[in-house]
Amino acid sequence: MTEQIKISFDPLNSLGKKDSMPCIGVFGRKNFGKSSFVNLLADGELALVSKLSGTTKEPSKFSFNINNIGNVTLIDTSGIDDYGEAGEKRVSKTLETLKIIDLAIILITGNVFAEPEKILVNKLLDYSIPFIVVHNKSDLQELSDITRRQVETAYQTKLIEFSCTDPVNLSVIISNIKNFIPDSAFESKSILGKIVSKNDLIILAVPDQISAPDGKITLSQIEITRDLLDNNCLTLFVKQKELSSLLSYVNPKPVLTILPTSLFNIAAELLPLNMQLTSYGVVMAQYKGDLNKYIEDTPKLNLLSQENRILFIQSSTDNTSPEFKEQEELPLLISNHLRKNIEFVSVNISDISNICFNQYDFIIICGSSLLTSKQMKALLATIMKSGVPVSTYDMVNALIHGVFYRATAPFIK
Repeated sequence: MTEQIKISFDPLNSLGKKDSMPCIGVFGRKNFGKSSFVNLLADGELALVSKLSGTTKEPSKFSFNINNIGNVTLIDTSGIDDYGEAGEKRVSKTLETLKIIDLAIILITGNVFAEPEKILVNKLLDYSIPFIVVHNKSDLQELSDITRRQVETAYQTKLIEFSCTDPVNLSVIISNIKNFIPDSAFESKSILGKIVSKNDLIILAVPDQISAPDGKITLSQIEITRDLLDNNCLTLFVKQKELSSLLSYVNPKPVLTILPTSLFNIAAELLPLNMQLTSYGVVMAQYKGDLNKYIEDTPKLNLLSQENRILFIQSSTDNTSPEFKEQEELPLLISNHLRKNIEFVSVNISDISNICFNQYDFIIICGSSLLTSKQMKALLATIMKSGVPVSTYDMVNALIHGVFYRATAPFIK
């Protein structure tokens, strides 16, 4: 049935997904047979099974091989209908897995597809994650034609009848998993894996005074550092004031130096042109978005005329967050840069369904670090249909600071 090659029993302590294995999440209410289903799919006793409701307390991650698909990572989650203070925390952790999965399998029983399932599906749609629905325990109650039609018609997916006690339809489920997993699921999820190699020295520069809350480095810096370690790079953090002296004696010379856009011009004077230099914002923009599109569209900002309109799409709802402040900074930055009377309009990402993009001359996505790659690419696909040039705060910031071309050069083949 399936060829088991590797089993990982550790809980999902990190939501990082760096390899090219598709990641599948199994979801459903308490005691709907998720763990038994995981064991059948893996052809092994991986997940803890109990007659007690709510046995799975934390998302658990397992890796194995499925015939005709290959290596996969599968996440067994707690019940989506959990309640109480502890239950709500477990549901929150379950929903956190949506940031990394490529496909969801939703288990239902008794022909019940109601509020908990609909809430989960809406989240999956927000993250642009495909899903299939499995009617489990069909030996106790068969799948009705009404339920099948309602689910398949409303969500353009498959609803498969199944029973863990008599898994005759397991091959049908595996076939649908193969059909619904997007091709992108088999691509490497590494942030910098395409331009760095084992033992490369990478310098991560930070301001002399770290301005992040509580003096911590930013989430992007943490993600980039973790990715470099996963790629077996030599990673060195340095403050701005130490950068010059470091470069004079460090050996081997760094393959890449990454720093905030605000420090870019300072570092550009220190590093010769044959030493690659980029910013944290550009690194994350190329990882989550469409770098070729940004390289093509961002310079079009300089072509805007008097009274043109720029739309800011705001991904943050917290007006105290650094991501929200991007939107506040841009009008002044752009106005000083273009020296033209430009109209600025801002909309939250949750309201873009009401926006006609082609009424604008340029679109900038703010707070893109808060979006997953799937969300970002789905948003870009919608914008690109309008034909309006699109960029992000980080790419526009690099353009305005005059470092756009050198900062993007490391990612251009």
